[in-house]
Amino acid sequence: MRHDRSRSKMKKLLRLAGNRATRLFRFKMSSPYNGNKGRRRGPTQKPSLEGMFDESNDDAGDRWSKNPSRPLVGASERHKRIVTMPFPTYQNGIYDFQARCPAEVKAKFDQLNSFSGKEHTAQLERIVKEHTPEYEKFNFNVLRNALGHLPDASRSQYFDKIFPGIVSLAKDLPGKLSHRPLVFLTPGVTLELRRDEIACLLANAYLCTFPYRDLFTSTLPTVNFITLFSGQPGKDKRESAKVEKLKCLFAYFSKAMEFGPEGEEKVSFSKVALNEKPDWENSQKPMKTFNIEELEGKIEDFEGIQVDFANKLIGGGVIGRGCQQEEIRFITCPELIAARLFTEQLEDNEALVITNFWQYSDHSGYQDDFKYEGPFTGSNNVKRTLVAIDASDFSNTNDSKLEGLWLQSEDHTSRQYLKQVIDRDLNKAYTGFLCQELDQSLHIATGNWGGGSFKGDPLLKAMIQHVAASEAERELHYYPYHDISLKEMLEGSALATRSKGTVGEAYHELLNYAKEKNPYPSAF
Repeated sequence: MRHDRSRSKMKKLLRLAGNRATRLFRFKMSSPYNGNKGRRRGPTQKPSLEGMFDESNDDAGDRWSKNPSRPLVGASERHKRIVTMPFPTYQNGIYDFQARCPAEVKAKFDQLNSFSGKEHTAQLERIVKEHTPEYEKFNFNVLRNALGHLPDASRSQYFDKIFPGIVSLAKDLPGKLSHRPLVFLTPGVTLELRRDEIACLLANAYLCTFPYRDLFTSTLPTVNFITLFSGQPGKDKRESAKVEKLKCLFAYFSKAMEFGPEGEEKVSFSKVALNEKPDWENSQKPMKTFNIEELEGKIEDFEGIQVDFANKLIGGGVIGRGCQQEEIRFITCPELIAARLFTEQLEDNEALVITNFWQYSDHSGYQDDFKYEGPFTGSNNVKRTLVAIDASDFSNTNDSKLEGLWLQSEDHTSRQYLKQVIDRDLNKAYTGFLCQELDQSLHIATGNWGGGSFKGDPLLKAMIQHVAASEAERELHYYPYHDISLKEMLEGSALATRSKGTVGEAYHELLNYAKEKNPYPSAF
């Protein structure tokens, strides 16, 4: 009898729980932001953005569900769907100055409206810090140094034309993007932005009006240029290189504020993902030609697919101390910097493709010797394509765990000879090189990808790229960029430059090379 009562009680509890779950399911199915039929759509939202506004687990989304008539904004960025802008928007990302917004967004909107265009550096610093307490620790010494070393005519041009133009562009942003939200990139979704829209976004980054992002806790790159303004220019050459970066930005804004019809041209941003990995061991595709270019040649002069030696956080240290290949590419072509707004940290099977961007500055040097050499003197009447792929990083000297395998060694670079690491970089390069949306006749321009600060073996990385490009059925053009020892090493290596046989055969030779170099043969 007691068991019957217990059984009856349990059935009742399960029935109540089931009813509650059913009600919750029905409620979620009818929720306006769950990506299903009942979801509200912005007035200009494209079908390709279906499911982009899932806020069902967000605190703000829960409050919205309780009171659907109340527009909210700001919490969306935590779920990586809509970029939080420096102006009030509804939850679907559409601008309305009457929209209810959190304090941080309101502060940024007030900051944007407080600029007159007549501010000197001290006033700019005061306004930025007043509206973003997290920036109190930053100084504006690099910006002061950059302006102080300009010729009198150029300094007058900055205060009379460039800075007022930046403020004007920044204030145009709500009007430029009022009709649609700025969504975070996901594989399969292409975001197109006009040049004049990108100029407005970067002007706001210059004025530091985007909501604060914590570099150490976020999977998103920082956006505001505060880290470029701050530092000690006399401390070392890398800090002084920040001054040269600012000169590149001044050249960009000088051009951007004079856009005519070209301002309507669109720059395209796409994230691509590899869903099915190649069978490297058994691939019968023929190896393609490996072309070693002259020492003076540059990847950016190549008409084809240009490889960006990317960081996981796109752009790397472009608005900081970084002055490697990626950072130089981004600062001389600032439209690329806009990708930091809406591109999350790249996964191992992802690459970023950017097309139709312009170059705005000439430059010389590399790392500490980087120099701005004036406005770009080449032609922008070409459709550039950049493929951003991040190689494995071996610069960290801490112990590392890889697929259950612990390697405890001060020489962290030894990990690169493990098969699973080689496969990871092969798949990463292949993801970018495949570019199914691009003309198959386009060749690939690359160089010492994964070398330099990432501490990769240049020969190993060249072999990996050659194999991946051949699997993608594209020829490879390798630019040693003034490194004569690297050029001679590649020219003397039959492994890197082989153009006979199959991808599968080259893959086995690649593994044999790695086994010879690997100090942990039992771990291969």
